[in-house]
Amino acid sequence: MIRYFVQRPIGVLVTFAALIISGIYLSTKVPVSLLPEIDVPQMVVRVDYPNTPAINLEENILKPIRESLFTLNDLKDVESKAANHTGLILLKFKHGTKMDMAFIEANEKIDRITNQMPRDLQRPQVIQVNTSDIPVARIQITPVKQSDFNEISMLTEKVLKKRVEQIPGVSLVDLNGSRDRIISITPNSFQLQSIGMTEELLVAAINAANIELGGLSLKDGQYRYFVGLGKKLRDIEDLSNLPIRTINGSVFSLSKLATIQYEDAKSSGYHLFNGKEGLVITVHKQAESRMNDLISLLHQTLENFKIEYPQALFSITQDQSFLLDAGIDNLKQDLFYGGILTILLLFLFLGNIASPVLMSISIPLSLIITCSLFYAFDISFNIISLSGLALGIGMLIDNSIVVMDNITRKRRDGHSMLESSVLGTNEVITPVISQVLTTVAVYAPLVLLSGMAGSLVTDQSIALTISLCVSLLIAFILVPLLYNLFLKVSPEKLKEDTIFYRWVSQGYHKMIQHILKRKLFYFLVTVLIMPIGFIIANQLPVTNLPAIEKKESLVKLDWGSSIDIDENLHRVQDLYASIKKLTTVFEAEVGIKQFLLQYDNNAIQKAELYYQCETEKVKMTCDSLVSSWIAHYFPETEVVILDAPNAFTQLFTDNDPYFEVRFRSGIGAESSLMDMESSFLDSLQLSGYTYGAGALSERSIELTILQDKLNLYGIDPNELSVTLNRLFGHVTVSEIKEYGSVKPILLNTSVQSVSEKSQTTISNNYGVHYALHTIIRLAYHEQPKYITADKYGRYLSMYTDSMLDAETVQSQLKKTAINIGYTASFAGTYFSNQEQLEQLVWIFILVIILLYLILAIQYESLLEPIIVMLTIPIGITGAMTVLWFTGSSLDVMAAVGFIVILGLIVDDPILKIETLNRLDKKYAEQGLARTDALLEQMIHEAGDHCLKPLLMVSLTTSIAMVPVLFSNGIGNDLQKPLAYVIIGGLTIGTFFTTWFIPLAYWYFKKWTRS
Repeated sequence: MIRYFVQRPIGVLVTFAALIISGIYLSTKVPVSLLPEIDVPQMVVRVDYPNTPAINLEENILKPIRESLFTLNDLKDVESKAANHTGLILLKFKHGTKMDMAFIEANEKIDRITNQMPRDLQRPQVIQVNTSDIPVARIQITPVKQSDFNEISMLTEKVLKKRVEQIPGVSLVDLNGSRDRIISITPNSFQLQSIGMTEELLVAAINAANIELGGLSLKDGQYRYFVGLGKKLRDIEDLSNLPIRTINGSVFSLSKLATIQYEDAKSSGYHLFNGKEGLVITVHKQAESRMNDLISLLHQTLENFKIEYPQALFSITQDQSFLLDAGIDNLKQDLFYGGILTILLLFLFLGNIASPVLMSISIPLSLIITCSLFYAFDISFNIISLSGLALGIGMLIDNSIVVMDNITRKRRDGHSMLESSVLGTNEVITPVISQVLTTVAVYAPLVLLSGMAGSLVTDQSIALTISLCVSLLIAFILVPLLYNLFLKVSPEKLKEDTIFYRWVSQGYHKMIQHILKRKLFYFLVTVLIMPIGFIIANQLPVTNLPAIEKKESLVKLDWGSSIDIDENLHRVQDLYASIKKLTTVFEAEVGIKQFLLQYDNNAIQKAELYYQCETEKVKMTCDSLVSSWIAHYFPETEVVILDAPNAFTQLFTDNDPYFEVRFRSGIGAESSLMDMESSFLDSLQLSGYTYGAGALSERSIELTILQDKLNLYGIDPNELSVTLNRLFGHVTVSEIKEYGSVKPILLNTSVQSVSEKSQTTISNNYGVHYALHTIIRLAYHEQPKYITADKYGRYLSMYTDSMLDAETVQSQLKKTAINIGYTASFAGTYFSNQEQLEQLVWIFILVIILLYLILAIQYESLLEPIIVMLTIPIGITGAMTVLWFTGSSLDVMAAVGFIVILGLIVDDPILKIETLNRLDKKYAEQGLARTDALLEQMIHEAGDHCLKPLLMVSLTTSIAMVPVLFSNGIGNDLQKPLAYVIIGGLTIGTFFTTWFIPLAYWYFKKWTRS
């Protein structure tokens, strides 16, 4: 087949030219996104029910919903958390669940129990968690004058939000910080009492004037007309002039009996940008759109906004495209600097110009053709797939190096140009394919890894596999053809070896000669080195991600008491004033957030702050200042300061505690647990543990109606209910539809403090007034702040961030709980980590088996693959040594590097064993006995054959990663552990394998001969 292609140069060149053109064109069609589209097996059910305590929300709403969702297919776990006003249910499914179908099924089950829910409850919102839920940017909108806030809020909701939604590539636009206007009616209690009017009569009069009749029609001959009522209230002036008839027949306009005005609706949350109240729009990207194009259009749209709406200020924050830009910049950097270093390295070993040029062509050609396959396989350019391409850059040239080196060797043996190209390529097809298969075989089982890690590895492995397969195509078809066309000089004039390489070769043979005289010593030394890597691994710190420059912080605050939203806002503004000089960007979500995609519990007493600083050092200073400020002024506050997550780090952030113990009543009755106080948890005396959310409490007011006084004074319970609603809540009287918007009419009160509210009077049926405090009793008491529950019901919990002997701790806690009458169960990332570790062990075993089977098929031997695979622990030792020396940690990127090492470290042994077997077969056919002298000759001869491709393959792969070590930025910071592993594993590992493989082969042949 190789002969067929070499003899048809025009057809092959035209075909590759077509592939290159199509690759360049299709690269513009490939979607560009932050992350691959991953079906995250999670859903969130969010319930918003204002003015409802957590305990009522759990019992009346969350519990029925939770129980109805138990039967969802492939449901793995369910968790719920109720807070005042809001509740969340987190549904976790088995990996691989079809989440679109699960989403439909969950909505159907919720619809079935809608009739059991309170009538004024908005339908629970089911949110499907996905990587596309992470916003690509946030648009900040701040009024120039705060007095214009309502107009800017309406403009944002009605105009700006819709215009952003129309930008090509936008899938969802989310909004927070908007403010509504209402019409408030504050009755004049003194005037109402003087004319014998009550608030109930006032409300009835307003509703009667604003009645809306529907479904009326009138038949007039052959015509039918719809009938509408024409006396509806149209604006605040109509409402003010509304005539109110009293009991004695007098008529007053409503404005004489109450104060009527436009007011801002009582806000339950605010958004701040650089200390000023504003609005924020989060922009989410469609899966198939190109991120850079979207961000460019977004900036262009904002420039238009600035011209068209000068009454507001616009800016973009938290632009996540910097991650993608970092990945693209890494790829460009690796291509440019790594490519230059690779070509210079080739010139260091090859004595002519044509050979390095032909070898280096395979890198850009492979990448261009790979782009067309990205389009065909529906893979996007994202930070994961780009990292796969970056990994493959150093490997793309490897196959061409081996093929060209063997073709040159055939020419030196006296073969013609055509025969050299054909024979040289055919001779290395098996080992080269085997090298690629071993790399792919390492990645293939990792796809079986459950969770987010397995999904991410899938995209990376596909990208790397595609690029390596394309490089095979170029090495086996294009390289022999180009060699045949451009290197037609005679073998005598072909300067293949440089002075440097000849010096290296002489040193190599001297080293091998020295080692062969001390075979046992060096063999044992190498064997003893193998486990060192695993020993070093136990000493290295383990983290999710490598240390990167962090200039942004996220602060989560819970003030620890039931403060009002305005007090929350005041505190956040004071805090910002103390750190203003240290920040370049500051955002705050104060109180309840309006975002549709909202996964955590909203609460009025909570706040979430984000700020960005010039440098990481300034950020650390700012973090310290925030901690000290809160500790000084509000020591009861729960505060968590984190490095602000971005779209990449957010994937590896797990909010679950490390080790959590959950207590519930032994008989499963939640009523007994509801009476359980934190004193029970205190009695356990667990050091190093923290209370879970369900064990926290907050102060509240309990209102008790004195029924005996109610009956004694003859007060109507309905009037009391209206009065309490007006004082402690709000009464929606009616609404006015004005200019396409609906303005609610609310009955208001000017009474604010609890003492003033209790002094409010209420009349009985005879017009006698009584102070409210004589009918009701107000008392402060502690109530649960959150209600936590899972599929077994409500629980209280404690958690810790460290665990030494989990099995002993679990046994002791179970016994303690049973003695007190409760049961204990356990959860946390400790158990998921153990499960994933077990998976990794089995996957590693599967990788070893696959490697062994590939090599056994190639060598047709059961023992020779073991020789090759013994080099794996040598590569691991080299990589671990470099990580330890550079002070790095074991993280996700380092793990990817070890995956690469497992596939690459065996490449040289594969080629060398193949060459030794070929020489052994050749000498056996010549009738030569396998003596020690012949074995030494074979080892030296195999070194001549393999040394140059070995060094070039190893060094080109390593040197392609060198630019990463000397560049800064988040992209390079993420790649550095990977670069350390690859460079250390290949350089140190290759150095040891140069003598270990000959020694192992020596002992293997001596053993088989005996």
